[in-house]
Amino acid sequence: MAKGANDIILRDRLQFDIDANGDTALVYGRIDLSDYVSIVENKGLAIKEIRFQLRAPTLPNGQFPLNMVAAQPGADVEGAVKVFASVTAYELVSDIGIASPNVICVYERQQTITGSPATGSGYMINHSEDFFGTPDLHPEGYDVVTDLLIGIALNDCDGLAAAAITCELDVMLIAEPKKITQKDLTQMLTQAQDL
Repeated sequence: MAKGANDIILRDRLQFDIDANGDTALVYGRIDLSDYVSIVENKGLAIKEIRFQLRAPTLPNGQFPLNMVAAQPGADVEGAVKVFASVTAYELVSDIGIASPNVICVYERQQTITGSPATGSGYMINHSEDFFGTPDLHPEGYDVVTDLLIGIALNDCDGLAAAAITCELDVMLIAEPKKITQKDLTQMLTQAQDL
């Protein structure tokens, strides 16, 4: 999405650790929007687009590895990453989806290895990425009057655990400042209870 005349671009970088099992329990970073939002002053932001970039700064070129899982002879393995933006903190990452109240966008990355890498018998690597962004879910922008939460969780990414690294998530958002009306506040409250 191109930056509009009144749009602002905000950037932040969050760090997260991966444990020895290749897991990161759901953790949150907060993007401070207090300079742009205030219910008392009827100031809000219409978030038009959010972009995520996974990074591993200690690896070559800082690139997050494509191979997230380690192949196991005779066993099928699967690893997954989920990243999302929300104005509500969820306890369980399994509760996050595009229909979850107050969820603005969701990024999912999965990798599965089947078959035996030793013999090559039926050996296959499947890698998928899905991004459900604000242009898809909220074409006019998602109105916020609070700070933004960015959540991330990893499951069974044991190919990354061996590197013993702290990874990073870069976040960039494009938003337009707007006057928040009582109708907007009512719509936000309705959406928060929508399910």
